[in-house]
Amino acid sequence: MTVIWFAFFLTICLPRTRANKDIETELNEIRKEIRELRMENQALGIIVKRQENEIRELHVRIENQDPRNDLDKTKGSPSDPNEMSEPSSISNRKRLVGTNSPIAFYAYMSKPEQNPSNHHMVIFDVIKTNVGGGYNGHSGMFTAPVAGIYVFTWTIYTGNHGRCGFGIYVNDNIMGSTFGETDDVAGDYDSDSGTIAVALNAHDDVYIRTLEACTTFIESIRVNTRTTFAGWKLN
Repeated sequence: MTVIWFAFFLTICLPRTRANKDIETELNEIRKEIRELRMENQALGIIVKRQENEIRELHVRIENQDPRNDLDKTKGSPSDPNEMSEPSSISNRKRLVGTNSPIAFYAYMSKPEQNPSNHHMVIFDVIKTNVGGGYNGHSGMFTAPVAGIYVFTWTIYTGNHGRCGFGIYVNDNIMGSTFGETDDVAGDYDSDSGTIAVALNAHDDVYIRTLEACTTFIESIRVNTRTTFAGWKLN
């Protein structure tokens, strides 16, 4: 009788065990592919953003092209020399206004984010200040409207029972980082801040993303635990 039950176990249960292991292996492979696709999508988003900035820059160059190119077309037609020099004056004035205008932004996360994965973009979706329009609350990126020296500062709150690291990037280059760990202590929260000053070219992108898969969550819910990102141009 014992032999019969053992044969029954081998016939019925063992194949199911093997099938479950096969299913679990397939699920792990699918999860890995999903993580890789998310990373690829983020990288493609950065490339697309940069190409859009290059297109805008080309449009600006076309609009602000040397007015003497237009004056060459009007040679031979009678006109006042003072009127001919006016377009150049207006064009230069526009450039000066764009360069010297104040640029500053401040934003924070509206809610916590659970265990973000590696290379995850941190989105500060509540915009309180955005003078110059350089910050995008959907992508989490600041795009420099003009070249200059900029200062950026950030504060990230992380929850208990875990650790997480964050880096601030200019395009694809990391410029600074912060790291938080709460040593698996219940009710223990961590806040880490960083500040950098960096020279940017027009249309450079600045953003914050994770440096590792976080084993805890990003906190941002109350006034005293807001995860924030800010920056401004030095004049």
